[in-house]
Amino acid sequence: MVHTSPTAVAEIRDVLQSHVTTDSAHTEADAIRRLGDSEYSVVIIDFKPPIDAKRIVSETIAAQPDAFIVLMTPDLDSGRELDVSLSGKVFRFLAGPDQRWQLTGIVAEGLRLQKLERDQKELIKKLSLEYGKLQRREKLLDVVVKERTKELQVAYDRLKAASRQALLGLAEAIEAKDPYTKGHCGRTAVFATALGREARLSESDMEVLEFGAFLHDIGKIGIRDSVLLKPGALDDEEWKHMKVHPVVGYQIAAQLDMLKPMMACIRNHHERWDGSGYPDKLKGEDIPLLARIVCLGDAYDAMATDRPYKKAIPMDECKKILRRQAGPQFDPDLVELFIKAEIMEAFA
Repeated sequence: MVHTSPTAVAEIRDVLQSHVTTDSAHTEADAIRRLGDSEYSVVIIDFKPPIDAKRIVSETIAAQPDAFIVLMTPDLDSGRELDVSLSGKVFRFLAGPDQRWQLTGIVAEGLRLQKLERDQKELIKKLSLEYGKLQRREKLLDVVVKERTKELQVAYDRLKAASRQALLGLAEAIEAKDPYTKGHCGRTAVFATALGREARLSESDMEVLEFGAFLHDIGKIGIRDSVLLKPGALDDEEWKHMKVHPVVGYQIAAQLDMLKPMMACIRNHHERWDGSGYPDKLKGEDIPLLARIVCLGDAYDAMATDRPYKKAIPMDECKKILRRQAGPQFDPDLVELFIKAEIMEAFA
């Protein structure tokens, strides 16, 4: 980690000691020297003067291209330009002293995805070599080519399954942090995909919708437990904190290529048809269609299931609420499609 404060370094080391062995630098020159001398899986950089964080990020990418870079920023705008110039290379998060505990989950998830990416690269490399051999021997060994092609298809299916498992693992990480809503991500995906089929979405959009619904709450990884697990109504400050989770989820998705197609579902599933939602106050059809579908599935599951602070609402009453909120909160056409297709009854 790179930080000018020995106190902050000690605190961060304590937070991460059960996950990784830490090394630290207090100056820019020391950090660059260490990057050239040692290999690191994760590089954590404080985005505050006198350290030139952008330079250290550049040096890290040059010296250690596979390292997972975490940039601790004082606000959402600091370092934002790196999102464009270094898309997928840098993960930014708000890092005040009271938020450093988030590093545990971020680093652990980063290391897990890093390993998956290495495994995928190795598998792709292996597949490329094997496919090249098959092409050279195609004329003489047609039977062998057919058999090995089957093997390649199995390997490809395994690769897709590995990617799917990684995405589902992220959803499980969300629910592990909030056991009160166990199964919520999966049920939201079921309702959203059923509605997507009724809306006649393409196969590619259906795949994005399924995973976008599974991961719509990924940003809750960054919500304090005292807020996320509170068994009752949130006060104004707690609610304000809770409402950052779509942006936190969007920031996570922006760093990972396999999550980028789902960014709209993650960021905009709390927008409202009348424009009073968050975080972007989008209105009507300006809200991406997949996000509108996830919004409806998310809201219905919240109404129809027991929570620590409320009982499940009966199905008929849910229908009345959905129709009442068609226009203010939900896409009216989607509400009618959801109800007329009897999606609620199908999964009751």
